[in-house]
Amino acid sequence: MFDGMFLNKIIDEISFLKTGRINKITESGDTDFIFTIRYQRTNYNLMISSSTQYFRIHLTKKNYDSVLKPKSFTLFLRKHIEGYIIENIETYKSDRVVIFTLKGLNELEDLNTKYLICELMGRYSNIILTDSNYVIIDSIKHDGVGEFNRTIMPNVKYEFLENNKIDPKNLTKDELEKIFIDNNIDNPKKLLDTFNGISKLLAIKSFKNDNAYSNFYDYINNDISPSIIKIDNKEDFYFIPFDYEIIKRYETISELLDDFYYDIDLKSKIKLKTNDLESFINKELKKYQKKLIKLNDDLNNTNDIDKFKLYGELLLSSPNLKDKKKHIIVFNYYDNKEIEIPLDEKYSIIDNSNRYYKKYQKAKTSINYIKEQINITNNEIEYFKLLKYQIENSTINEALEIERELINNKYLFKKNYKETKKQKPKLLTYIFNDSIFYVGKNNIQNDYLTNHFSKPNDLWFHIKNAPGSHVVLHKDNNINEDDIRMGAYLASYYSSFSDSSSVPVDYTFIKYVKKIPGKKGCFVSYAHEKTLYIDPDKNIIDELEVKK
Repeated sequence: MFDGMFLNKIIDEISFLKTGRINKITESGDTDFIFTIRYQRTNYNLMISSSTQYFRIHLTKKNYDSVLKPKSFTLFLRKHIEGYIIENIETYKSDRVVIFTLKGLNELEDLNTKYLICELMGRYSNIILTDSNYVIIDSIKHDGVGEFNRTIMPNVKYEFLENNKIDPKNLTKDELEKIFIDNNIDNPKKLLDTFNGISKLLAIKSFKNDNAYSNFYDYINNDISPSIIKIDNKEDFYFIPFDYEIIKRYETISELLDDFYYDIDLKSKIKLKTNDLESFINKELKKYQKKLIKLNDDLNNTNDIDKFKLYGELLLSSPNLKDKKKHIIVFNYYDNKEIEIPLDEKYSIIDNSNRYYKKYQKAKTSINYIKEQINITNNEIEYFKLLKYQIENSTINEALEIERELINNKYLFKKNYKETKKQKPKLLTYIFNDSIFYVGKNNIQNDYLTNHFSKPNDLWFHIKNAPGSHVVLHKDNNINEDDIRMGAYLASYYSSFSDSSSVPVDYTFIKYVKKIPGKKGCFVSYAHEKTLYIDPDKNIIDELEVKK
């Protein structure tokens, strides 16, 4: 529930960044930017998104991919405000508008002021940079005289969205009570019509009893408890949970938004960038699973193969039978019993015998073919199950690597696709004490990590008999029990069993790990392994240092 009051709480949370320096601006999507802000010798990453669906601003500890070729607006921001100091951060009249007051040196080395204005309002969300007089330098979205009767274009004076509502922020309890009385605020709608920056949810909950003004004051002024809550069987969030079922409570709003938006926003970006690659993989998986069912049915239908041979032989031993019938009874000298054999009346006994022999030969030939196809289909199912796990847990760049793999393997066709010069995959790298752990997140990364990058005496980890990442521990000497347990933690966490307990993880030296010839993906065989059972723990992984 992203209303003005919620945004006020976020600004309170990040206000310590005043006097911080904007060191770096990276683009993590068409509308999303990570501002790396240096404050008191520490870097903080601030996510600012003008997405129509996932608009937000918060500190983040997530590893967002940066685009290799940033768009012009990213380059524009870098040119104009990288190196600038944040002098102030505030909302405008408690509306969903954030104003960053920035100070820095221009091209002439003169100290000047600029305003970065972030309008976080659904489909109207925008990021706008103005000069000290609020003249627009540029914005991520341009608009002529739009729905709000204003123009967002370079060299036009920026206009804030105005209304006659009251800003409830900084009002005393007595002042608030007077406004309630003077305006006869006796229901949620009047509350919404009177004050700026409040949602329908907050207005309704303020009227839980007769002390509406007191409830409203307490909600917007007392300590917060950021929570993901369930409203009408749907997950939502707010800086207080009210009386709703709490799914998860957080220490800060930034942690809440980091958790709530990261996965759904990432999946949306991947879907857009890869033309919904996840749906393609699921479709292929279902196709091969249906094919396997049909092949097994065909194989079951060959169970009569020996019967065809027997019928042909018994008919051949009875050439004196001349009648053309629908069936015939002959003596089976293998079990000394009579047996009834179906016939085609159009043919003689000898011709029927030959037809059964042909059926036998055809079935015999088809068995080998069907078994070969079953083996191929099982391999395809195994491959696409692996891709399904990988795409569900990938970043944008990792998803693009999976897309490239499918194109190169002729599963996908992309118009005007050109194979770029092969670059070394960027591996997720953790530092634990004096040990370095590398994690492969897809087939390209796993193949590179295990078969090309690692050294023979590096230790290799993988979940037992299930899809997961290859994890490699590189340490020159003295591998200890803590190192091995950490490798097992990583292998279990980055696997399809990450939500399970007592997960079996195999580990062995790289020199005992071999790629399986002829198999797609990153399937390997290994020897001399040991198995460790581990409970995956996200908190342990989150505490590890990530090497950039």
